[in-house]
Amino acid sequence: MSRWKQLIGVALVMAGALFLMTAYLAGWTSSNLILLLGLIIILIGLFLHVKYAKSGEKY
Repeated sequence: MSRWKQLIGVALVMAGALFLMTAYLAGWTSSNLILLLGLIIILIGLFLHVKYAKSGEKY
């Protein structure tokens, strides 16, 4: 498995966190859609990270 597949989950988590910080600093927190989008990006990243970490291990 390539190293890029393992890092895509972490990159998505960081992108979601950066998106939420940007939304907070820009004052976009009155919209639930923007906050939910950041949360969804983080959850997808977390899921992919765990999936690729488990598939790369040898039991």
